[in-house]
Amino acid sequence: MGILNTVASMAKGTAASEHAQVAGGLMDELQQRGGVGSLIQNFQRNGMGSVIEQWSQGNTQPNPTAIENGTEGTGLIDSIAQRTGLAPGVVRGGLAIALPLIVHHMVSNNHVTPNGVPTGDQPEPTSVLQSVLQRII
Repeated sequence: MGILNTVASMAKGTAASEHAQVAGGLMDELQQRGGVGSLIQNFQRNGMGSVIEQWSQGNTQPNPTAIENGTEGTGLIDSIAQRTGLAPGVVRGGLAIALPLIVHHMVSNNHVTPNGVPTGDQPEPTSVLQSVLQRII
């Protein structure tokens, strides 16, 4: 089952469905872009390392400003919007909810360091997505 099919089977309701679609689109994009670690490193290059540290420690409150600043220059929001058919504003809102959870999951399970360095075997994207979606929907 593909990532976006997993999202479709789990999501119920409009807002939950959109957030889930964004999370699925993000996981698809990250497979093409070097994983969560590369995104963490981009946040750090954009001066958002303290936000990554907070997310890593479990403070996963949505932070739309951090998403905007951390993804600057990556084209990530537009790519996810194109992939999912959602408006860029909806994607930003979904990322504000999903990305802190994904970063926390990956760091707390020792798949990547808070500096974005992969540590050992990486989990299947669908398993990460399912774990995160359980907290979103």
